Amino acid sequence: MKLGAAVIATDLPELLPHMEYNLQLNDEGGSLLGRWAVDSLNWDSTEARVKLRGRLGNNGADAIFATNCVYGRDTVDMFLSTMFALSGPCTLALMCGVPVPPAALAPEEVSILDEFLAACPRFFDCYLLKVPGGIEDAGVARVQDSPLAAELGKPYGLSAAALADGVWLFKLPGSDCPSWARPVLCIGYGTTLQANLRQWQGMCWHSHIQLLRLQRKLISGLHPQ
Repeated sequence: MKLGAAVIATDLPELLPHMEYNLQLNDEGGSLLGRWAVDSLNWDSTEARVKLRGRLGNNGADAIFATNCVYGRDTVDMFLSTMFALSGPCTLALMCGVPVPPAALAPEEVSILDEFLAACPRFFDCYLLKVPGGIEDAGVARVQDSPLAAELGKPYGLSAAALADGVWLFKLPGSDCPSWARPVLCIGYGTTLQANLRQWQGMCWHSHIQLLRLQRKLISGLHPQ
């Protein structure tokens, strides 16, 4: 807001008063700088998505910032559907904070992280960005707790936790990745990923990951120097 942006902060209705209070603390310049508003947004409501998109205009949001938004596998599709509904060709949708496995992971269950990674390319071109501390300071996750994340990150020296803690950029299919971005991993729209349940045999584990009907090849450049 201090740079002149028009900001709409969203959450569930019962949390809006607290959010409004926090935004007021950052509104030192009043109307001379940016402007802000709070609004309720139910990710599972088509009506709510259409209403907010109407406020944003035909081109959608210039930028979307989402942090620690996905806390269960049942929220993944509705969260991504909401970001998709609010995006336009030039929108920068940035998010971070997927629970690091084994958080909220029951026995014989697919992790939230693997569910998230499998769903993302159904909506967007996806880029894991190189940002200071974003990957280097990632937590620790066992390979067997998130086999899809481990398989995707392995060729590039990335742990499953790095894919959970890192900053992701989502762009509508066919939109250009901005020149300033430094992706260390890219997953193209239409890449079909499926993470099967872990199967244990004694102390050994076997992850079964199928890359089904690749409509676009999984792409990734070299690590930036």
